[in-house]
Amino acid sequence: MKQKIFKLSMILAMAAGQTAMGQSGALSVRLDVGAGFPSGVGTVTNYNNGTYSISPYSLGAGFNIALAGNYMFSYHIGAGLDLNDVMGFASTQTYSSNSGGSASVKAVSVGSLFAITPNLILSANSEGINPYARFGIVIGIASYTTTTTETGPSAPSGTNIDSYTGGSAMGWYAGFGVQFPLGGNLKLDVELFDRDVTYLPGKYTNTQPYDNVTAQPTQSLGTSSSDSHSLSQYVPFGSVGLKVGVQLSLGK
Repeated sequence: MKQKIFKLSMILAMAAGQTAMGQSGALSVRLDVGAGFPSGVGTVTNYNNGTYSISPYSLGAGFNIALAGNYMFSYHIGAGLDLNDVMGFASTQTYSSNSGGSASVKAVSVGSLFAITPNLILSANSEGINPYARFGIVIGIASYTTTTTETGPSAPSGTNIDSYTGGSAMGWYAGFGVQFPLGGNLKLDVELFDRDVTYLPGKYTNTQPYDNVTAQPTQSLGTSSSDSHSLSQYVPFGSVGLKVGVQLSLGK
């Protein structure tokens, strides 16, 4: 929670600083909020009453807040730099334990992502309602936590919590939107976006084991190891959604 508050405070502080910039050049800044839903999903294998099944999931869905700075090289082409913070929605998987099949398992995963997105801007430069598009590379810091509980005759009591941090998150961004003039130097942006990101964790921590169970040791994760428990796995962090923001032009 402290990390999220720090990130939001940094974004808002930068927004205040950006709006104080001089009026030179074709510059603008934008602050927007929105929400994304799972996209570019991965799959997990579940076991329930003797039947295996595949379920999709992605941890990149969630509430979005972003600060963007833009510079237009010409009437139609420009470049931008976005700072994005994604506070993930919960992703729930429910299945039966395949070790005896008598325990029902519920695993809830929640992810977070802070990313820098340099992007290319294409604008119709129309008076009034103005269509535009943005295409960029996502470079981020991600993490996620999985909280697991079990019920049934053979189920352990308590709650197990695993955290995955470190590593890197990389991907692509595409956005298609429309600008509406609000008067003066202000514009309203409405943007549909697709953020296709995968995350490779670098560290595993068993922050809370089940009752009367010894916590698993913290492990550094990698793509090659003599110990299979130390292998990292790519986690989908993609999302597609809608953002609404206010853009301030700083001059031409």
